[in-house]
Order: sequence, then structure tokens, then C-alpha cells
Amino acid sequence: MSTYETAENKYVTINGIEHAYRLFGQTTGTTLFLHVHFRGNMDWWDPGFINPLAAKRPILLVDNTGIGRSEGEVGTTFAAWAQTIIDVAKALNITKLDVFGFSMGGFAAQRIAIQAPELTRKLIVAGAGPSAGEGVVGGDPKYFVEVASASTFDEFHSSLIHTFFSHSEKKQAVGEKWIQRMAGARKDRAPLLGEKGTANQAAAVQRWFSGEHREEGSYDQLGSITVPTLVANGSNDLLVPTENSIVLWKGLKNTDATLHLYPDSGHGFLDEYHEQFSRLVNEFLDEE
Repeated sequence: MSTYETAENKYVTINGIEHAYRLFGQTTGTTLFLHVHFRGNMDWWDPGFINPLAAKRPILLVDNTGIGRSEGEVGTTFAAWAQTIIDVAKALNITKLDVFGFSMGGFAAQRIAIQAPELTRKLIVAGAGPSAGEGVVGGDPKYFVEVASASTFDEFHSSLIHTFFSHSEKKQAVGEKWIQRMAGARKDRAPLLGEKGTANQAAAVQRWFSGEHREEGSYDQLGSITVPTLVANGSNDLLVPTENSIVLWKGLKNTDATLHLYPDSGHGFLDEYHEQFSRLVNEFLDEE
């Protein structure tokens, strides 16, 4: 069985644009697709979290358009991001996906479930909420700016530790251990997303929360999501306030939705609690 560390980079052409992907783990069962966070690519997953998932099911990672090893220009709508993943699944002859989205990837994951209900078997939204709507609140922009403005790997690593984890000395040390696990998992990591790509991603976030393009969001369309859904977050998320995860969970009235919050943790709960959360995800996906 291939693991996160040994998975081969492969490529598929979507609308004339070459996209990088990895397909690894088990060779039978429903494939689990995972969409990464702001400025991240396939090299930004924690092996402590993702390998227990790969031990039980096929795992699909994709560098969305203009990100990591993929060609093209980063899209400015999460609806476009979702369509790329839908098209990749079709090109790879995958007819059913379990869809996992973390942070910004959680916005795209909701759109996949909305745009391709026939493709989506189950949905997991981690560290994310719905688009603009009643009860959705904004976080302190200084944390987003900190992550957006980092220009080197070291600066980006530091920004993630500071914004993903509680600010106690103990929790920041846990964050440093996560960075070391992740950064050491793969050789030849893709370059950090540059200024133009970062600006396009930021524009997608602004569009998501502006309330001016609600047809591209999720808030008004949560009722169309009918697949079993797991919503998870830390108890004190600085980047995407935990309140938004609760709003999302409450809005999923037409599905069997579950909410799980991890104590004394923030946006990076899935890495801080990687053993517990990977176990929860596996249990959720294995339920009939």
C-alpha cells in the first residue's frame, strides 16, 4: 500500500490545463478526496492524520488550477474550484467520492456536494463554515493577513503555527511538531503559492463572504445537501470562527449532520488531534 510519503505525482489534463494529483492508499472502497487550505497544495498534509485514512481507503489529492504543480491561473470562485475537482474525478473514472475540505477547502467541498450530488457519497467540512448569511461572522483579519503575507517557507510555517494553534507555550510547541512532521514527509515540496495566486485565493474568500454572489456560495443552498455530513472544528478558531461551523451544522437540515468540536484548540485541530480526528473520520465514513 502506498502512503502519503511514497505516493507518486501524476497528471491529468482538464480543459487543456495539466493538473497534478496523487492517488494512494487502499485500492478498493470509496475514494476520499481531500481539499487543502489557503495557500496550501498536496505537500501540506500531516502524515499523522492522512496515513490512517489511507490505511482504510483510497485517497485522492489534487492541486487545484494554478496551485502547486498544476498549470493555469487560480480561480476566484469556489464554484470553479469545485468544478475542477468534479472534472478530475470524471477524467479518472471515479463515480463516487467522499469529499473532505479543510478551511478554504471546506468552502470548495460544500460546492462539490451542491454541484455534483450524484458524485458525493459523504461530506466532511473541517475548520470552515457556509458563505454569507445570518449568523455567519468574520474573524479578526490580522490572522488572515499574517498567513497571506508570508513570503518564505519559514514565514509561512510560523504564520500557520501562530494562527492554527492556541497561543500557550505548550500549544505552540505542538504546532511546531506538526510542522516538522509535515515538512519532512515529502522531498521536493512544491513552491509556496506566489503573490498573484494568493491574491486570487483571497478574492475567492472575499466573494464567498461578500453576499453579492449568493448563487456561488452555500448558505442559500444548504438544503440541497442531503448526504451524511460531518462538521468539525476547534473550540476557538481564529481564522474561521467556530460559530460559523455551528451555523453550517444547523443549516444542514436535510441531511444527517454531526458536529464535533475539539477542546482548547483552533483552526489546526485536525493536526493537534490527528490521531483522534482520523479515527473519527474513518468511523464516520465506515458507517452504513
